[in-house]
Amino acid sequence: MVNHMGPDNFQEAWKAQSRQTRVTANAGLLLQEVQRSQSSFRSMIFWRDFREVIVALVMLPMWFVMGYMLSPPWTWYLTVPALLWVIGFIAVDRMRHPQKAPGPGDSLLTGAKDSLAQVEHQIWLLRNVAWWYLLPFTVSILAFFVHVCWQASNNWGEFLGSTAIMTTSLLALYGFIYWLNQYAVRKQLVPRRQELLALLASLSDEKAGNVSDEYPLLTSAQRTTCSPRRMLIGSVLFVVFLTIGIAGIVVANRLGEVYPKLSPFAAVRWQESQPEVNVDDEWYKLISLNGLPASEIVAFSQQTYGDKWQKRFEEDLVELLTRMEHPPDDTVTLVVQTLDTSETRTLEDVPMSYANRKAIRDAAQAREPAVPLSELIPSLREEHGLVGLAAMVVVDEKVVASAIDGDRKSGSEVPLTIDDQWHLGSITKSITATMIGRLVEMGKMHWSDTVGETFPNASIHEDWKPVTLRQLLTHSSGAPPNFSAFVARKKPELGLRSTQARREAVLNVLAKKPATPPGEKHVYSNVGYTIAGAMAEKATGETWDDLVTREVFEPLHLTSAGFGPPTSPDDSLDQPRGHTGAFGWKIAADDDTDNTFIIGPAGIVRMSLKDLCTYATEHLRGERGEGTLLSAETYQQLHTPELDDYACGWVKKEPDAAIPHTHYWHNGSNTMWYALVVFIPDTGMVVAVTSNDGDIPNAESAAWQIVRNAAKQIEAETEPPDPRPAPVEAKD
Repeated sequence: MVNHMGPDNFQEAWKAQSRQTRVTANAGLLLQEVQRSQSSFRSMIFWRDFREVIVALVMLPMWFVMGYMLSPPWTWYLTVPALLWVIGFIAVDRMRHPQKAPGPGDSLLTGAKDSLAQVEHQIWLLRNVAWWYLLPFTVSILAFFVHVCWQASNNWGEFLGSTAIMTTSLLALYGFIYWLNQYAVRKQLVPRRQELLALLASLSDEKAGNVSDEYPLLTSAQRTTCSPRRMLIGSVLFVVFLTIGIAGIVVANRLGEVYPKLSPFAAVRWQESQPEVNVDDEWYKLISLNGLPASEIVAFSQQTYGDKWQKRFEEDLVELLTRMEHPPDDTVTLVVQTLDTSETRTLEDVPMSYANRKAIRDAAQAREPAVPLSELIPSLREEHGLVGLAAMVVVDEKVVASAIDGDRKSGSEVPLTIDDQWHLGSITKSITATMIGRLVEMGKMHWSDTVGETFPNASIHEDWKPVTLRQLLTHSSGAPPNFSAFVARKKPELGLRSTQARREAVLNVLAKKPATPPGEKHVYSNVGYTIAGAMAEKATGETWDDLVTREVFEPLHLTSAGFGPPTSPDDSLDQPRGHTGAFGWKIAADDDTDNTFIIGPAGIVRMSLKDLCTYATEHLRGERGEGTLLSAETYQQLHTPELDDYACGWVKKEPDAAIPHTHYWHNGSNTMWYALVVFIPDTGMVVAVTSNDGDIPNAESAAWQIVRNAAKQIEAETEPPDPRPAPVEAKD
């Protein structure tokens, strides 16, 4: 028999079944669970926001430090406002939407409504995370990537390709972050919101003491924290990445470790594989060093360095011993035998010194044959990873060699030429001193002029007033090395505006106590030369650049000379561009990227190699008493050191094994260019080396190798003939 039920009967049956299966919970107990869950949820949100703000605050100074160290393009600093925006947004959001803690008298209905408001706000934040969090960083980082790719690319294809790779990588990363946030919304926040809505609906039609249905998300504290499985996976990944990072740092440090260049020996020579060493002007056969047999040290060097084992033993002894796990201290113990009597001696506390190692290195370089400049320049440029390298050698006022290799802009394939202009950096200092020497000979200034006499109406610290012009030019004035970052960022135009800004910066320094007691210590100082330049401007009423042009450039016919880096737009590249290194790339600098013109007297002159050699040749002639620009007496003032080996813009270097003559030199770099000029009065030689690469250690190393090679070559060419008669062959 079939039982037929109408629609009303079905509805009544469904209601009856529903009433039988619904769960009834005590409202008081549920309130406690909801409040506990709400507190846990509120704590999670607080620590998330706190972590984001702290990370951003830590990143701010790190971003500036990295910018200072890497000298990246200006777009690097666009991330700073992005960080500030995130910090400000989170702070304002928490003020506008405070996370209210439940009160002791709050009802279940009030607690549910507060929880719902908090959850709905978090859903809104995470669903819009792309706009308030990801977009600012995406824009700033993409701008930096585009800027770097533009500077490093040679054509549109390279630019678009490299930009596409970086953009895709960044968008993939941020897309993944966005997906994680939306996943959290779907899996955690939306279900929580649905339970709260259901709870509120239940509270609206149930009696106060009991509430129907279950609310697992609201009554389970674990749902607002990470599951054990996720914690385990996160911890494992953290340990893995931390291990990889530490290993990378260790390997990088190992590969890039710089060992002290020290040696206990003044010289080393060899009897096959047996080292003989010079200690305190006496030669010995080396038996052991700090208990290590000499034979073991030699064997390890042969095994590790192959054909260069002797060179490494002589010049890199600290590295060699360290790799043998016996790093030396400041002093070592040597067991040696005398060469004449074979007496064994123990020499204790023998000092490891830089001077010894330098003597060994100089002697080794002196033994190496000279290489033609045309072969040396390409080899050194490639070896040291420089964008461009150029050199010119002048002997007795005639160019005897010149060579150049590399590009005007990295990767441009526009080659450098020998007539290109180069930023000289601090070689400018000797040019400023030379200009002042001209003013002294005219009677407009005196070497004994003091700061107090030159600026009588200014507010000057008492310790500054007796400081003389010559002390400023020899870095013995007590001036600090550099101006503040605030001054360095100023960009006044060359001429009167720079003169006014220079006077203001100088007087601000002079109002404070000198960095060191004047006349007592040598401290290399861009500030000191800037003060000297300002004194010359005060004495003449003219700008520094006009004085240098009239008193130095024009009399010596330095037609290529000017101020700041050479102008070289991308569409023509008719001059070199300076370069900085960042993330393994060589990034071309803009035409106007340079030291502030405020410190012009210390480092902004540019000129060609030929003109630089002409300028240095005049100083060489002056040292010989044959100069045309200044008197012999004035040149002596410019070339005589004070409190060190530093004279007025020149370093005086005594003869050594590599260059066996007194020579004068100076180098310079604005961190995007490098230049070195050396003159040797005894041989009539001038050597000038330039690079459009701000990698100072590598550029400097290459430059001095060029100078030593040139000195060696001139020595070989001027070596007197053997007075002995040539041997006569016997006749049958």
